[in-house]
Amino acid sequence: MSVKSGALVLTSEYFKIVLDAVHAKFTEKHQLSKLPKTFQLYGYGSFDENKPSLKNDFETIGAEVINGKYLYDKSRELEKGKATIKLNEYYKSIILLYIGYDNFEKFLDDYKLSKDEIKKQLALLNKDSANTSYYYLNYYFGEEDILLKGQTIISNNWTKIQHVFMYPQEDQTLKEHYSHGTIVRQGDTIYIRTKTLSSGRYINGSSEIYYIGHQEPSNINFLVGTYSNFDVYSNTVAGRSILEKCESRQVMEEKSKNFNIPPYIALEIRNKRIINNSKVPKHYLELSDKSPFSSIYSKIPGTYQLSFNLEDKYTEVIKFKVLSSNYKIITLTENVYIEKDRMELINKGTVINFRFTFSGIITLERVNIYFKTFYLKNEKLIQDGVFSGIDNENRLVNGKISIKYQEN
Repeated sequence: MSVKSGALVLTSEYFKIVLDAVHAKFTEKHQLSKLPKTFQLYGYGSFDENKPSLKNDFETIGAEVINGKYLYDKSRELEKGKATIKLNEYYKSIILLYIGYDNFEKFLDDYKLSKDEIKKQLALLNKDSANTSYYYLNYYFGEEDILLKGQTIISNNWTKIQHVFMYPQEDQTLKEHYSHGTIVRQGDTIYIRTKTLSSGRYINGSSEIYYIGHQEPSNINFLVGTYSNFDVYSNTVAGRSILEKCESRQVMEEKSKNFNIPPYIALEIRNKRIINNSKVPKHYLELSDKSPFSSIYSKIPGTYQLSFNLEDKYTEVIKFKVLSSNYKIITLTENVYIEKDRMELINKGTVINFRFTFSGIITLERVNIYFKTFYLKNEKLIQDGVFSGIDNENRLVNGKISIKYQEN
């Protein structure tokens, strides 16, 4: 059984092996012939911060301040003969990483005791997680513009979470990337904060928000939300994510290794991703590759009258305004509402693209409009462009458009 997230409950015998491995790593790393005194070794009380200590070693791996006395207290539990010893999630992760493991399953494979002792340890692991674990496939639009999926395990009464992000390789294998964190429920929403392994140490990872309504989260088959994180290229990213519940760990693991993405997932998350490149602009022209065209963008605000030339010599006229203050688009045609809008400069700032979804008394349902930006500087009032879209009878339409533009 793989235990990569949540607290770790160990038999005294296995805790002793873990502690001995930590001590051995410490003396090897610092080339010491013997362990220092207790205060200095664990890093608490009157220890010298300039000399080697486990506290300092652990803090170079993790992203949080380490309580040096924590591991010492656990060692005292061992000395007092306590049958089981529990390590919290963060300390467990740091300790395993310190001695060269990213999960406890691999440690058990390398340190096999008697069958009875292994049985006791496995029973503790099963007891700790069997009644509180929920298994999900996680889906998101990832690096290289590829739809990806992985594994998510939620445990400890919906307070702990582990993600295993899986990246398909050219040789048809999967590369796994782990993160784990905490879940906080606030009303009808759950908030997730994770830490991830990077360059041999745990650092702060993603933030996620999912809406759950007023239901018990364990009864929900799909969690739909958003995330913010950094990608494998150290760019900050954000996007939409979906967690799909599986009936068991086995089903989750089998489905996660299948490269195919269900269409009902692809439909929802494809291209739902924002990427901020890892650079610090010194000038507004360096904000993005579109920044040099901001002077052209500033010409867009104004009043537009669009005349769509449809079949049978029918013309549909729409009038709207782009505000100078915040670039909001406001319809000026009675009984017509613009449900969705988008405007952008394309082709190095030479073409404007408007996209509209209409409702109300209008022949058109959706349109894509293109016209040249030099028209905005032209004294000629009527400009030409092209459009394509769908009318209110679900027919594909396209043609020429006349644009009357007046600057605000």
